[in-house]
Amino acid sequence: MSFATKRARSKLSNRLTKVYAALFTAIFFLLSAGIFLLAFRYQLLKQSDHLENTMELIGDNLIEELEEGESLSSPEVLNELNTDANLSIFVYDQDGRLINRVLNFPLPDNLHGKGGHSPAAFLYHDKLMLHAEAPITERGASYGRLSLVYSMSSETSFLKLLGVLLLGANAAGALIALLVSRKASRRILAPIGQMIAEANEIGSSTLDARLEVPEPDDELKSLALTINGMLERVSAAYHQQGRFVADVSHELRTPLAVMQGNVDLLARWGAEDPAVRQDSIRALGQQTEYMSDLVENLLFLARWDNAQTSLNLSAFSVGELFGELLEEQALIDPAHAYELAPLPEDDTMNADRAMIRQMLRALIDNSVKYTPERGSITLGFSRAEGGVSLSVHDSGVGMSQEDCAHVFERFYRVDQARARATGGMGLGLSIVQAIAQAHGGGARAESEPDKGTTVTVTIPN
Repeated sequence: MSFATKRARSKLSNRLTKVYAALFTAIFFLLSAGIFLLAFRYQLLKQSDHLENTMELIGDNLIEELEEGESLSSPEVLNELNTDANLSIFVYDQDGRLINRVLNFPLPDNLHGKGGHSPAAFLYHDKLMLHAEAPITERGASYGRLSLVYSMSSETSFLKLLGVLLLGANAAGALIALLVSRKASRRILAPIGQMIAEANEIGSSTLDARLEVPEPDDELKSLALTINGMLERVSAAYHQQGRFVADVSHELRTPLAVMQGNVDLLARWGAEDPAVRQDSIRALGQQTEYMSDLVENLLFLARWDNAQTSLNLSAFSVGELFGELLEEQALIDPAHAYELAPLPEDDTMNADRAMIRQMLRALIDNSVKYTPERGSITLGFSRAEGGVSLSVHDSGVGMSQEDCAHVFERFYRVDQARARATGGMGLGLSIVQAIAQAHGGGARAESEPDKGTTVTVTIPN
């Protein structure tokens, strides 16, 4: 595995670790904050209820003292009620003046008038306090106001301890989340690392090797299947290229050997024997023409492979095109009978006329090579839903269904027709398929041995 691949994998692993750790840490923090707020609210409500009950009891005791003739300003009145070190008591007269108090802990000045009957919380010297006030009344008569302040010192200590414990738990949780996330991310990425290692081992000599597909039906399985599909296409293209090079070499070997033989023959006897010279020149001309056609066909297919073929679309009459082709064939090939199938009333199609002509010429030439003399060749045109069909049928030697599946491959020739006497190079139907695909269509062959062949090209229109 290369350094760049390891580095990329490490970066992805680190990113996943950071994301997972941050997510789990955030969850821990929110849970801890929720627990702390619930504890705070519970303590606050609990002591608020206690303070309200205490205020009611103290108020009743003060009324009893008043009924017994005691004054609210008497220290003994509050000293008897001073039973809780966390509670400070203040008594104000009707004019709001402080007339009595029990102060058990430091408090800010001017608390009078800031509290209501419901206890209000405030923070003083890092301690939570509860403050509440209520009027001292009896049968409609008002004697002043009672003010109570409760110091939640023990509750504050508990909340501080709880906060420290939760912070510690959060820190431990973040560390655990980091470790677990790191392990989980590496485990998740392990199949990808295995795929990278297996892919790096695939070379030109091992193109048939495939990645191991994980068992779970997830994205990693889809990735492995996608890569295997790509390897299938690469392998097919590689083998096709190898076969293409081998076939080209095979096709060129014979004409080059013939040309070399005729050159040697001319060098030995051509200057003295006119007949030998004439035969050699004719043979050289034939092989040169064959090689020229071969190169031209290969260039056409190469341009198609590289998407360099552009279409010049136009509407034209198929009947007129058929007429031109049949007129030419009648002059250059009187040995075969050419026929035209009935055409529909509307015989126009929208395509590149020159390329369609080249395609039909290749189909006719192919039929001529494999149809005995006095055999028939029929051109047909029909309309179908969403497109048109062009067909060339011959009464030739035919071929098997297996051959029909391969005749559009480059340099493929059926065994019966492999003799070079036919002049075929195995590229005509490949060009037909390329032209059909350039128009967004396709080609198919239907044949049986000794019953002729029909090649149909379907093009959207």
